[in-house]
Amino acid sequence: MKVQFSFKLFLAFILFSILLFCAGIFLSYKTFQVKIEQSRINSFINKSNFFEKELKKIVHINNNILISISKSNSFKDEHIDSLFKEIKVLMLSNENIVDLKIIKKDGKKILSLEQNNKEIKEKPLSLSPRIYYYLNSEQIKKNELFFTEPYLKSLNNEVVMPIKPLIDFVLKTDSKIIFLSFNIDDFIKSINKMKYLIDKDLNIIYDSTGINSWSYYYNPDLNIRSVVEGFSNKIFKKSFSFTNKYYFKQIFIKNLHYFTLVDANEKTSLKSFFFENKDSFYSIFFLMAMISFILSMLFTTPLSSINRKLESEKDLLTDSIKRNNLILNDSLELLNQHVMFIKFDSNFVITDVSNYFSRVSGFQKEELIGQNYTSILNKYSIKIFNAEISYILKNTGTWSGELISIKKMSSDYWVKSNIQSDVDENDNIIGYTEIRSDITDNKRIERLYNDLNYQIEQLNAIVQNANSGIALLDLNGNFRRFNEAFYKLLNYNENEVVEKTILDLVDSSSIELLEKIMKEVKEFGSISNLELVFQSKNFEEVHLDVSLKVLPDKKNIVMVVNSLEDKRKLQELNQNLEQRVEEEVKKNMEKDKLHQEEQIKNAKLTSIGTLSAGITHEINTPLTYLKGNFEMLIMDIEDLEDNPMKEDMLINCEKITEAINRIAVIVESMREMSQTSTETKEKANIFATLFTSLTMAYNVSKQVSKVYLNNKEFTPTSIDKNDFKIYAKVQKQRLEQVWIIIINNALDELKNNKEYEERKLDITVFEEKDEVVVKFCDNAGGIKEDIIDNIFEPFVSSKTHSGMGVGLNIAKKIIDEQEGKILAYNSLNGAIFEIRLKSQE
Repeated sequence: MKVQFSFKLFLAFILFSILLFCAGIFLSYKTFQVKIEQSRINSFINKSNFFEKELKKIVHINNNILISISKSNSFKDEHIDSLFKEIKVLMLSNENIVDLKIIKKDGKKILSLEQNNKEIKEKPLSLSPRIYYYLNSEQIKKNELFFTEPYLKSLNNEVVMPIKPLIDFVLKTDSKIIFLSFNIDDFIKSINKMKYLIDKDLNIIYDSTGINSWSYYYNPDLNIRSVVEGFSNKIFKKSFSFTNKYYFKQIFIKNLHYFTLVDANEKTSLKSFFFENKDSFYSIFFLMAMISFILSMLFTTPLSSINRKLESEKDLLTDSIKRNNLILNDSLELLNQHVMFIKFDSNFVITDVSNYFSRVSGFQKEELIGQNYTSILNKYSIKIFNAEISYILKNTGTWSGELISIKKMSSDYWVKSNIQSDVDENDNIIGYTEIRSDITDNKRIERLYNDLNYQIEQLNAIVQNANSGIALLDLNGNFRRFNEAFYKLLNYNENEVVEKTILDLVDSSSIELLEKIMKEVKEFGSISNLELVFQSKNFEEVHLDVSLKVLPDKKNIVMVVNSLEDKRKLQELNQNLEQRVEEEVKKNMEKDKLHQEEQIKNAKLTSIGTLSAGITHEINTPLTYLKGNFEMLIMDIEDLEDNPMKEDMLINCEKITEAINRIAVIVESMREMSQTSTETKEKANIFATLFTSLTMAYNVSKQVSKVYLNNKEFTPTSIDKNDFKIYAKVQKQRLEQVWIIIINNALDELKNNKEYEERKLDITVFEEKDEVVVKFCDNAGGIKEDIIDNIFEPFVSSKTHSGMGVGLNIAKKIIDEQEGKILAYNSLNGAIFEIRLKSQE
């Protein structure tokens, strides 16, 4: 046993040494790999930065060339000879400039030069599709450099050999466009040890193998997605990215993506790393094996003793575990067969259910495992679980309550649920166990009990609140129950009636009749509408209408009694009905007369409006003629020699001009007021509607009171209707009708209460948040307190000499139609009418 254990211990140390050795190799490899990977990334980024620097250098050089040409006086004045000499010097200084063209915006050539082997010569201009694009493209902005993707020089749709990769640089001025084609062959060859160069459309420009270079021309169906694995769904969130096989770097010029550099990501394998350092690893392994052997020899004896003790304890523990497992398995089987339990993880996904739950619900265990816990709840309980229970479980770990669960083949059922969390050794919740019991029968009994109680409460409420007296009697006339109306009919209280029988409550003259009725009810089942004389508590006779009916149990009788006083009152009402009807008819006739007068007035106003429309049209023509000729007359007068008569004539002309302008304003206001309303809402200037209404009322208002509009005294010529622009969406003519009603009411009150110099009507219109507010403030003393609350009701008025009291009612209806509000209240000096409308920009 000792030798065997020593051998096991030695093997354990050897195995530990091997694992430690392998872990060391792996960690060394990972450290080496990270350093190499970072070094390669830095090398790739440096090469990419060089590429980007060279590309920007090309852009900068060509930009300077184009700008220097555009600023040349020869270019501006189109001196062809001088311009040719200047451009020739520029092209000879840079042999990569292939050709240069200067064209007017209409497509006419100014200059077209080509360089070949440092020889500059002029060539005919061919308006190719590329040239047309440069002339008409909106992407090319004036005085802003534009350049294209790389392309190969071609002739008649054939690539010119040897291959010349070009980029076009374009500069547009006010009247001319400069085109420069630049050879980037040297630039592309500068890509040292790069795998691919790609344009923004993913076409391969350069391939280090030479196979796929310029794929757009030689193989249009091929792009970088076809040759680089992992590029198909690549989205660059940064300019640099990499995969296990490739590095990617995007080059941006002027915020536009033009190139992507791709290089291979070559990794050193673990195998090659091991064989490169195998001598060092073999020495380390031999040393660790020797140390393991020595340690195993030192620890063999004490560990053997401990091992024997542990083996003995292990055998005892194994026997105990087997016994407990048998007991536990029996208990679990009982739970599985007779208790509903469900296990689900921390995400509420079911992991196990008991057989008893499967039998009750109808779901097989295989159908439920993997489903969310809410899949076994009805819609109502799902909402509760998601909104409340899941939150409680995640925070406290336990929940107890009632839920509605579903069955596979039948109706839902109620359960009493107790959910307890399952935790790991760190007290982290890893799942939940639910123990539930079916309480559907209890719920049904509870529901029936509640329904029965509800019906009883309903019946009691009906009985107690009935106007008729209702009593429940046994066959001997003793009271079982009665409502409040029953004993109040006889002026008794509840306790006094309980001590009596029905025979005790009737008058002595009706006892014999009631006894006879009781017998007949037992025989025939019911008797209705009999008049009996009862005796009240005060020994007064009470005549009641009585109906009796035997209940189905044949043991109780329901008595319903009604006072006959109602019949007498009804007779009295019938006698007075004719007189009341006559009075109401008379009142309605008076109201109809007032309504008819109002309709006649409205018809007259409509006719006047139509007449006004015609009059304004007829006045406008001679008024225009008069105004034009009078202006000519004034010019003739101004040409006269200066003398007192000329001055008097000019003063009189000024007065006549003011009168003509006033007539024009009045005619314009009459035209606006007489326009036929479309009954549709439109955007209208509220200040202008007030101007129109005040103009129409001016002949009256100037005799009564001074009127101020936005703090300025109103006359038709002193204020322009567009001085303020405050808009709302309204029916304009209807709103002007409201202004005239309120203005006329204010003028009537001012005329009756104050002297002219003391009278004042102040109208203000302004915007407040999203509302237009119009206020009419007078100093006529205010509205009487007894009518202020009903001021907008029809036929309510403070006038004693005129008016039917319907104007403000009409005004309120119109404002309501405009979805606004109208208020009336008093201030210190008088009344204020405030109208609020929704504003519109």
